[in-house]
Amino acid sequence: MSDLATKRPPAPPPLDFVEAFINTADLETGSDELATTSALRGWLLDRHLIKRAEAVSERDREQAIRLREALRRATLANNSTAVDSRTIRELNQLAQDARIVVVFGDDGAARLDPSVSGVQGGLARILSAVFVATLTGGWARLKSCANNDCHWAFYDASKNRSGKWCEMADCGNEAKGRTYRARRRSEVGATSGST
Repeated sequence: MSDLATKRPPAPPPLDFVEAFINTADLETGSDELATTSALRGWLLDRHLIKRAEAVSERDREQAIRLREALRRATLANNSTAVDSRTIRELNQLAQDARIVVVFGDDGAARLDPSVSGVQGGLARILSAVFVATLTGGWARLKSCANNDCHWAFYDASKNRSGKWCEMADCGNEAKGRTYRARRRSEVGATSGST
């Protein structure tokens, strides 16, 4: 993720914390905000996804990483490609583990809530946000940068939903430059091969 990517406004709620969750790993720098169980615990606590008394295990951390990367692949597919069957299986398994149920509040409004607590419950809330965004149409706008070195999650607020890169000035220009150079090499090769 470049410094320019931080200029893009965050996704609207509830996708904002899904976007933040995916972006806990910066593929360009190699940093990972969920590198340890205490780091995951802090991230979940900061977003009120777990209670202070709840512990976080290494297995919880591994499951959080699995969810993060499955969501990254799913948002990458929002760039006009199909979601691969492995990602679908993984998301279905994680959703099943999360045990999300429909709950009616005192006002009679329905919402999705986890029937488990702890990290599982926190991950269930992330999956619930994805579900709500799918219903409202916002999910298709949450994408991962098409630059293979980046894959930073961003919210595509463009009118025609055509955004492919976290920031055109950085990843977009880099991708266009690679395409241009490859086309030039191909043209030069074709010209030199015909003489």
